[in-house]
Amino acid sequence: MSGKPPHPEIYLKALIVEDDAILQILHQKILRSLFIDSIVAGTGMEAIEALKNMEFDFVLMDINMPEQDGLDASRWIRDEKEIKNRDILIFALTSFTTEEHTKEILRAGMNEHLKKPLSRDDLKKILEKYFWSKNPPVQLS
Repeated sequence: MSGKPPHPEIYLKALIVEDDAILQILHQKILRSLFIDSIVAGTGMEAIEALKNMEFDFVLMDINMPEQDGLDASRWIRDEKEIKNRDILIFALTSFTTEEHTKEILRAGMNEHLKKPLSRDDLKKILEKYFWSKNPPVQLS
C-alpha cells in the first residue's frame, strides 16, 4: 500500500459480507487501498455473529447469498437485540440497480447500494458522503 490515507484522522473498520471468495479478496484490496481495515463474513449468519462480537463502522453486504440473502441479514441486524450498533451503515452490493430493487434495499434497512463489481471510486464517494464530509447525512433511528 503506497500513498497516504485520504483522511488519516479517521480510522474505519468494515465488515464485508460476501460468499464469493474472489470478490472477498477484491473488496478487501479496495478497502486496503483506502486504508480501511476489514473482516470477511461468508454468510448473513456469520455477519450477525461478527456484529455481536466486534465493532465496525460499516458493512458491505452482498444481496445474493445462499442460506440467507443480504436483505434478510440486514433486517436481522436492524432487529437483533444483541448487536450493539444496530444503526450501523449497511451498503448493499448488487448487480441489479432497478428502481424497484433500490426500494427493496432501502426497505430492508440498508443505507445505500453499490453496483457489483465494486469500484474503488464508487466506494470512495459513499465514504466521503458518510465519513469524510464536513456535513455527513443525519442517521435516523
